[in-house]
Amino acid sequence: MSEIACPHCGKPVNAEGGIKFCPFCGKPLATPPAQPVSDAERDVLQKAEATDDPVKKHRLLTEAMAAYPQSLPIAEELLYLGRLHERGRGTLDFSVIKCYLLDIYLEPDVIPPAKVNAMRAELFSHPDLDRCLALAPDADAFLARYLNRLCCQFIDLFLRGSSKYMRRIFGLGLDSRAPKLLASPTARMLAAMQGDAALSQPQRDLLMRALFDAFDTQLGGDTQWLMTESAALGVRLP
Repeated sequence: MSEIACPHCGKPVNAEGGIKFCPFCGKPLATPPAQPVSDAERDVLQKAEATDDPVKKHRLLTEAMAAYPQSLPIAEELLYLGRLHERGRGTLDFSVIKCYLLDIYLEPDVIPPAKVNAMRAELFSHPDLDRCLALAPDADAFLARYLNRLCCQFIDLFLRGSSKYMRRIFGLGLDSRAPKLLASPTARMLAAMQGDAALSQPQRDLLMRALFDAFDTQLGGDTQWLMTESAALGVRLP
């Protein structure tokens, strides 16, 4: 059986028989072709990838964006860089990390309400994101991929990377227990997303699907504990 991943919802689809639409989300399986990347753009992207300093990387990408305003790959790198170039020396400010926006669903009580609203809004509306959506051959597919990438990064940095959730002792943790240990905080996030009345229903569905699929990907496909914890909280996965 030949399977492909739907570019919109990410679910595996049997591609045999010339199927053109995803049986899960109903959207077309093929996306319009992306604009070719020039050698000059590719050179900029390679330099950005090799640069550890976020300030230098931001300057490089910003200058490149001005030179190549129709370049989606460059715009995308700027999007995911977030505000990392604004980090202060000697200060711990997670908010400069783009995926930290999702913390409003993990630890909303430690974030001022006004900031929660701003972070929620940034998830779906920001100049960097708007530019990428305008340049993308398929804006819906790009939005789904963007949210999934943020969720993957959030799981790695703020769940798997946290001794609070991984219950590390003397800095040691058993990664084999991660699917079970991270199921509870992830299920709480799903429940919070489901109940977020400030988002439209399509936005809630898209965000919940992105988080569930990210957990599936980052935790090796072991979602049994997450399914159990989610059901206990009344989460209805889209």
